[in-house]
Amino acid sequence: MRYTRKNTLLKLFEQGPVERAVRILANHLVTVCPRCNNIPINEVFANARGIQSSFCWRCVPDRITAKFFLKSVIQLRDKKLQQFASNTLYTRSVIAWLRGIGKFGVSRPQPTLPPIAIVWNFTHRCNLKCLHCYQDSYSSLDAHSYPTELSTIEALKVVDIVTKSGCGSLSFSGGEPLIRDDFYDIAKHTSERGLLCTLSTNGTMIDHTIAKKLISSGVSGISISLDSLDSKFHDELRGAVGAHAKALRGIEVCAENGQFKELIIAVTLTNKNLKDIPGFIELASEIGATRLYISRILPVGRGKALRHLRVTPLGQRQVLKELATEFINYAKTGEGVAVMTRGMTYFAPRCAILSNYEIFPISEIVVGFEKRHEEILGSSAKKLFRQFAEYAGGCATGLTYCGLSPEGNILPCAPATDVHLGNILQDGLEKIWINNPVLRKIRDRSQVTGKCGRCTHNLICGGCRVTAYGETGDWLASDPSCPY
Repeated sequence: MRYTRKNTLLKLFEQGPVERAVRILANHLVTVCPRCNNIPINEVFANARGIQSSFCWRCVPDRITAKFFLKSVIQLRDKKLQQFASNTLYTRSVIAWLRGIGKFGVSRPQPTLPPIAIVWNFTHRCNLKCLHCYQDSYSSLDAHSYPTELSTIEALKVVDIVTKSGCGSLSFSGGEPLIRDDFYDIAKHTSERGLLCTLSTNGTMIDHTIAKKLISSGVSGISISLDSLDSKFHDELRGAVGAHAKALRGIEVCAENGQFKELIIAVTLTNKNLKDIPGFIELASEIGATRLYISRILPVGRGKALRHLRVTPLGQRQVLKELATEFINYAKTGEGVAVMTRGMTYFAPRCAILSNYEIFPISEIVVGFEKRHEEILGSSAKKLFRQFAEYAGGCATGLTYCGLSPEGNILPCAPATDVHLGNILQDGLEKIWINNPVLRKIRDRSQVTGKCGRCTHNLICGGCRVTAYGETGDWLASDPSCPY
């Protein structure tokens, strides 16, 4: 595969004495110096932001090494390093990667420590009753009906734990997060702690007042579900008459607000909306959305009962080709909207094949052509992401991302609501992330069985792990939804 030809040297770092040396070096860069109580790479980031640090003879060599690493490996020099260091998500991500190498060793794909991103199913409550809800949320608005959900004080503690661990992003999902009166306080606490704070919502509660409250609370990105251009089908799928009109209005309000860094339209793909895809792309572009997410109905929660709405393999292939063509065009020209998929990791190799392995998404969310990356990394962004694709590609479950339940239970993936790995308040995030046997199992992609295990695109795809689990009960089974 073309994108792997330049990885020969990188593969040397995965073996024997070289790998052990890399682990030791990575640990040195992210470990608190016993003399000055500072982390070497953090000092480099602080200096790049114009903060002068005190001289420390003990960790000066590590600071020099950290700066060399940032310049030579990530191509960060001078102004680029300054911009990079000012972005908390970037700096936390780099530290998480280095800590992951130090703890787990060098591997493909590479687990981070801690997870870079967490999706929090913030509540069981919802004002809709969607037929495909993985959370199996209920329409009751009575908080007393859910006594096990975290209190406001407990939720604030969760944010502090996530922040202290070094995560970069906390995304609120549900249920419907806006149902909880304390959402804005929790979101504000999240953003004030330096975490990227985003929201996934059905959009029906959003008006101009709510949009302003979201912005003032520090929510930088918002994803709103819209499952059809036909209001009747959307309302049927969402379990409420008028849901389509309210969701569309919510999208329009957020676009008019103009202050969200990310505005995403999220579509659940079914055999009823296949023909809507061009219309969704046009709508997203016209309305000013930054991304269009196309997801599958997952075989978890209430989605298990919706086999009759699944798209045939032929239909999937047609849609994926259409989406990949749009994705590649946007990457090359910057025109239109960034089209991504969720639960369809095989979208990445489809884009790679159609672009001669020049352009494809990584971990379903990261791509090197995005303006936010190019502003810092410049023309080297695409090359850099491609070079490390096998270390960061495919399903992110258990590698760089996990879920969190309304009760504070860590989940391998947000839709895997029945797989509780431990409680974040009782057991701590890092302890669970490092030691849980389910996560350790998922991380070893060489153990994936079936056609996913044999596939030449295993490292940039690997199949959707929660789909494999939902269909077979085995996290390492082949992804049965793959149409290729």
